Amino acid sequence: MVRLIVTDVDGTLVKDGGSVDSFNPAYYDVIRQLKEKGITFAVCSGRQLVSLEKLFYPVKDIIYFIVDGGSMVFNRGECIYSKVLPKRVCDELIDDARQIPQCEIMVCGLKRAYAASADSEMYRWMVDGYGYDILAVGDIKKNVPDEVVKISLYHHNMVEKLTDPWFRPRWENRVRLNIAGIQWLDCVPPDSGKGSAVAFIQEQLGVSKEETVAFGDNQNDIDMLRRAGKRFAVENAREELKAEATDICGLCLEDGVLKELIKML
Repeated sequence: MVRLIVTDVDGTLVKDGGSVDSFNPAYYDVIRQLKEKGITFAVCSGRQLVSLEKLFYPVKDIIYFIVDGGSMVFNRGECIYSKVLPKRVCDELIDDARQIPQCEIMVCGLKRAYAASADSEMYRWMVDGYGYDILAVGDIKKNVPDEVVKISLYHHNMVEKLTDPWFRPRWENRVRLNIAGIQWLDCVPPDSGKGSAVAFIQEQLGVSKEETVAFGDNQNDIDMLRRAGKRFAVENAREELKAEATDICGLCLEDGVLKELIKML
């Protein structure tokens, strides 16, 4: 019996950085019908809450939001779970990230996201695509008035390659590193991540792994899938995620997840 459905967003439900205009509104009715059948729906994403609430606005009060790569969980607008990075770790991480000049840096806090400048490719994409609440503060090491839940490195198509030689080996045992598409490397607290957040919701609801279904497409979804008895990778997923899946569903851009949800109904 299915009691909990958890899904990634970018690359799984919409194209990377897709706005509400690219989201199939048929999901809203399906989520409502799942709720009527006693099945909880949770969105699990690297995005912030504001961005996800715009996508899921008609059903935002009946679903769980796992945001910022698993660092926070929200239910009906209330933060019920959060993990933060110590200030010292943030400062060191930013210093190292600055040594990769091709990458931009985004700091995600409990309140909003922060960038150095509003005049950048990343900043414009966060606002125009993801619909982020993001503030340009100049020096992101000194001027972020917030506790930090995630630090992300951005490059439009080579973040994995650019961070491979020394950055990821240097940090892989100090924080949780998640490759999220070709653009993002997310650095989150070591005791957070999508899998940990899903485990928290399962405990809250008294739901077992066998009663959970998960959908994903990327490396940062692996821990989430491991918390589910039935694990779907969309057809466009990375091969290492497909290796973790029990099933393959259709492409993101062909509403592969939606079709599986309708079958469950």
